[in-house]
Parts: sequence; C-alpha cells; structure tokens
Amino acid sequence: MATTITSIDASIKNLAVPFQTAIKTQIESESAPLKRIQVLKDSIEVRKGVYTDVKTNLDALQSAMQALISSQSTYGLTSTSKSSVVPATSGSTVLTISKTSETAAATDYDFYVSKLAKAHSRATAAAASPDIALNKSGTFWMGGTGTANLQTETEPGVYADFVASTSLTAASAISAATGQKELGTGTYTLQVRDSSSVRQFRLVDADGNAVSIRKSDGSTGYTSEWQTMNDGVFDTGRGQSLTLNKSGGLETTSFYYTAKGTSISISTSDTQRSIVASINAALQPEGHDFRASIVSNQLVLTSSQTGANHSMIYTDGASLGFNTLLQSAQNAEFTVNGMNVSRASNANLTDVVDGLTINLAGDAEGKSARLSVTANNDKALGLMNALVTKFNASITHLKDKMASTSKTENGKTTYTRGPLSGETVFSNFRSDMLYRMSRSYTNTGNYKRLEEVGLSFDKDMKLTLDSTKFSDAIKNNKADVTALLDAGMGEMNTMLSRYTGTSGLLTKSLSSFETQSKDYDQRIAKYNASLEIRKQSLYNQYIEYQAQLVDLGNTATMFGINLGSNVNTSG
Repeated sequence: MATTITSIDASIKNLAVPFQTAIKTQIESESAPLKRIQVLKDSIEVRKGVYTDVKTNLDALQSAMQALISSQSTYGLTSTSKSSVVPATSGSTVLTISKTSETAAATDYDFYVSKLAKAHSRATAAAASPDIALNKSGTFWMGGTGTANLQTETEPGVYADFVASTSLTAASAISAATGQKELGTGTYTLQVRDSSSVRQFRLVDADGNAVSIRKSDGSTGYTSEWQTMNDGVFDTGRGQSLTLNKSGGLETTSFYYTAKGTSISISTSDTQRSIVASINAALQPEGHDFRASIVSNQLVLTSSQTGANHSMIYTDGASLGFNTLLQSAQNAEFTVNGMNVSRASNANLTDVVDGLTINLAGDAEGKSARLSVTANNDKALGLMNALVTKFNASITHLKDKMASTSKTENGKTTYTRGPLSGETVFSNFRSDMLYRMSRSYTNTGNYKRLEEVGLSFDKDMKLTLDSTKFSDAIKNNKADVTALLDAGMGEMNTMLSRYTGTSGLLTKSLSSFETQSKDYDQRIAKYNASLEIRKQSLYNQYIEYQAQLVDLGNTATMFGINLGSNVNTSG
C-alpha cells in the first residue's frame, strides 16, 4: 500500500481526532484487497530475485564449461609457453623475447649473432654554419628520377617487360594515390591463397613483409592483410596497377618496380637547415626513404629502415656532396641451432622461431645465447579452477535456497521453507549435475571419468581439482583430456542451455515474473487511486459534520448552554 503523504492526507489531519480515526478505520477496511495484491507482488519480487541469482550462477558456470569445450569459440584450454634467454657472456643481453605464443615449440634454441642490421648513412663536408647559404642549386631526387617502371627481373640486374602469370595477367606503373607514399624501388611478389574457399591475395616486399595497399572491397583505407581477390584491374594506390584473375593458379608472381620518386628544388640561398626541412617534408617512396639531419655542421642522410634492401636512393643534382660513407646498409646475420638466418631488422622478428617475437640487443654482435621455451599450464589450470569455483557456487546456492530452516524460541520450534523449496525442477537439476560430474563418458580418448584428470568430490560433496594430476594429464595426454572434457562438459553444457539462454527456463520464468509484477503494479496503482478518491469523499463528509458541530457549539455558547460535546473545534 502506498505510504506517500498526499494533500488529502494533510487535510484529514485538520479534522477532529474522532473523525480522523473513523476515516482511518474505514480506509483500513477497504484496503484489504490492496494488501493482498501487495503481498502477491512482494512474493513475485522475492522469486524474481532468487531466479535472477540462480541464472547469474548458471550463466557463469556455463561460460566456465564452454571454455573447456574445443568446439566453442571461447575455448581456452591450451598450454601456453614461457621463454627465457641465457647469454653465454655474463653481463650481456644478446636477445629478448617480447611475445611468446602457445604455438611455440617447447625446446632450446642456440643463437650466435655475427652482425646486427644497420641503416645506410652518408654525410657531406662541413659547412661554416648551418644557417648560411650554401650557394648550391639544382634538383635533388629521392627514391627515383621522375619515371616509374614495372618489369620482370630475368636474372640479377637484368630487366625485361613484365611476364604475366595465370593469377596476375598484367601489371604496370601508374601514379600513386594522392597523399600516399609510393612503394620504393625493388622486387615485389603477389602471393595468392585459398582461405575457406575464398581466393585471397597480398603484396610482399623483398624482405618478405606484406606491404599496405588499397582495400580490394571498395572501402576506404589500406591494409597489409590478406584480402579477397576480385577479377579485373586493381589499383594498389601505391604506384602499381595489377590485373588479377581469381581463377588462376596459386603461384606467386614477382615483378621489379622502379619508383618515380619525388624531388625538391634547391636554390643558391638555401642553407643546411632549409635543405633538411625540405627533405624531411617530402613524401618519399617507402622502402628507400631517409631522413636528413645536421651533425657537426655536416648534412647527414640516414635510411629510415635498416637492412640491405633499404639503402638510400637519391640523385644529387645540386652537388651537395654526400661523399662520406658513414655506414653501409646491412642485414642482421645470425645462426639458430646452426642454421644461417638473415633479416633486415633487429626488432620484432616474428618469422625466425615460430610463435616467438625476437629482438636482437645492441650488444649482440659476436655473442651467443640460449633461448629456452617451456610449456606452461597456468592458463589451463586457471580455467579448471574457474569451473570448480562456479560449479560449487551454483550447487551450494541451489541447496541453500531449497532447504528449510528451523528456529526454536521459548521451547517452540518454527520452520521456514526456502524460496525454492518444493521446486523439483531445481532439485532434479542439482542431482543431475552431481551425477554427470562423476559419471563415466564414452569418448575417443583413454580417460573415461573426470576424476582421472583431477576433478572429484570431497566428503562434503564439494568439487575439487587435483592440480598435479591435471597438469600431468594435459602435458602427456592432451588429446585424451580434450576428448573427455568435450564429452563431459559438452553434455552438461547442453543441459545448462535448457535453463539459460534466451529460450531457457530461467529466462522464460523471469519474463513471466516481470509481466506479473507489472500487472500487480497497475492494480496497486488503481487501488491507490480509488482509495484517494474514497478518502476525499470521507473527508468531505466529515468536514461537513465538523462544521455543523462547530456551528452548534457556537449557538450553545451564545445561549449559555453546555452540550457536553468533546468535539475539538479549534481546527
């Protein structure tokens, strides 16, 4: 029943106490149906709260189970790997690992680094000052000389017209898209593959790295990822036009691209500082681009990337004189378990050891180190422990809500039924889950019971995990563990789905409770509105009675008559 003080309630307080009592008694009598509806509403709210808690627990339990089923998208029961590096020379670093994935094989790798990758760098003679005019003029080309070309390299240093393949039927040089860096001079390869019956392609450079090109689906933006291959002319946006044929073969097709490049004009009034600014502002072809700086009053050019394939390409038409070689471009060269490896970069090497991202340290040249990868079951153990926690929370909560409790006071015992007491659907569910967690499962592996991989019940029927037994099982017989969990957790997941999800029992029940609650709210609102009208009517009636009594009291006073009335007429 509503307890809000309305204007009529305030007005009723101005009546004489007997009249207030009469109205209160009448309203209390007529409020009986409202109180019954409120009791029903409160009961529904209690059940809705209990069902909500049960659903929250079962949703969490189902999520924990699905993480152990290999066919589920959230599956995570995989052994991860840990890596460590021990340099042969004390005090050195040699290499570090920035990422270790679960695909890394658990073994040792012996590294010896003979060379680190370096960037090409050249310098001019020193000037008197960076801000005086050099009295030089001409065109300084970067990355090319004004003409682009696309050919096939028939043998080292020998180029001929482009040779087509079944997947790349034609290719030519065109202008790069506005605001896009042209690809630098060098060899590029079109790679083709089939993925889920979709023909895909990407473009990689001479180092084997995918380069960013225009998206083939017509959307804005560029990508270096594999993308869908369509028939017809494709503009990379980076200076190449490729005619693709998705019905062709899966062969790779290479071509040699000569970049057009970009230029700046240098006048006699230019200083080292103005030249540096112009070079660094230019949109140079990617791959052979460089940065300019001033060191000891010398103009210095340094490649933006390390590696032999990224030496600077420029034409000094202004005779600035970059005649001093500071550093030649070179690849990092090292061995891994005796195998020779060469890479253009020292950092983020993802294709040396599968599953690892390797970084060569600045002190690596001439040094060796052992990289060890070991299996790590911490993630798998965490998921199994999560299952145990969620299972026990769900089963214990149901047990508590189905139980009846007793209370004894003054020698008298009373019993209170739990909110789910008598609901066999939940007692059956609890019994079924306990049974399925301990039963035998037919599967393709050697394990038939969950207790064989560490899951069992203690004396209090609480699920526990033997971490050692589970770790040994997944380390030595992962396929068998997977088969057992797929069977056991899969069966329980199916049963849980009858209760959870959009069409589950709990979801439907909660929806029904919500509907009933809204219906009760509407009925309560109508009763309250009716009672307000009734109170107004009673007030009008009794205020008139009170006014009449006041008039009678005034008349009696006028004639000196004592009526013996105890009506308070003071207002």
